[in-house]
Amino acid sequence: MKAVFFSKPGGIGVLKYGHFPTPKPKHGEALIRVKACGMNHLDIWLRKERMGEPMPHILGSDVAGIVEKINGKSLFKKGDEVVVNPSISCGKCERCQKGRDCERVLIFGAKTQGGYAEYTCVPIVQLYPKPSTLSWVETAAFPLTYLTAWHMLRTRANLQKGETVFIWGASGGLGMAAIQIAKHLGGKVIAAVRSKGVVFSVKKAGADEAVVHSKGKVEEKVKALTNGKGVDVVFESVGTQTWEFSLAMLKSHGRVVIAGTTSGDIGKQDLSQVYVKQLSILGCRMGYRREFEEILGLINKGTLKPVIDSTFPLSHAKEAHQKMEKGGLKGKIVLKIS
Repeated sequence: MKAVFFSKPGGIGVLKYGHFPTPKPKHGEALIRVKACGMNHLDIWLRKERMGEPMPHILGSDVAGIVEKINGKSLFKKGDEVVVNPSISCGKCERCQKGRDCERVLIFGAKTQGGYAEYTCVPIVQLYPKPSTLSWVETAAFPLTYLTAWHMLRTRANLQKGETVFIWGASGGLGMAAIQIAKHLGGKVIAAVRSKGVVFSVKKAGADEAVVHSKGKVEEKVKALTNGKGVDVVFESVGTQTWEFSLAMLKSHGRVVIAGTTSGDIGKQDLSQVYVKQLSILGCRMGYRREFEEILGLINKGTLKPVIDSTFPLSHAKEAHQKMEKGGLKGKIVLKIS
């Protein structure tokens, strides 16, 4: 089969497009003919730094495709159109053993081979029917980002109706998902964008206000938009460059929920703010199976709709990575496989 893979971590140049052995499904797995695969910042991190993925490695966590073969018992059959839940329970941790949400949560395409390929093998339990209202590209654009944003805002931050949330990186795939989910939960959204050119896009997605953070004075702008009160929740995925501002713009009893550090892992903070204002700092790592099913239900109803920035053929994965690293996206980048 044709695939995009790399044999050692590094820059975009390590990505190779060419022949890769077609996988064979083990017992409990299905062979999927991939139609589209969404890209995530996770792909960049995995490519740059060895994080325990098998080598040579095929990236790609967001897979939409057609069942080619089933090895085991399943309600799915050859020819069924499916979407993959990228959140895999380990089945071994203490929480799994007690029938609770997994404490580890493995990510499809990270510890496993992913979807930058014509075929991929997926645990049968991770398969769900493809939403009939979405195209292949749209289907591959929602799993990881919408699941993560839902876990951040609904489960971890417990965003309530009438509360205000500030979203960093609002125009990207994760940010667009966060805007839609925050509005669904009844929140008011202040979207942080890099330039005026994407303001229209985030407001179209549902943002109430937009702040161009590249011009500085973010905290002052947020205070002006909230009558000096600050926000209830900060949706954080940037890290080093934004962390200090994230804490400063929170009102008393505010929460910052973080699921990524695209600008670096080390953040500066005034610890006195945390206890004086009684702030909560909440970590988030993707989401759980039940949450994926909740998101899928909202997608099927049309309540949530993935936003696409651009598509690339599989053979142009390098160009897609270049565009993602450059930033300034208006939604998700998706690879079209066939």
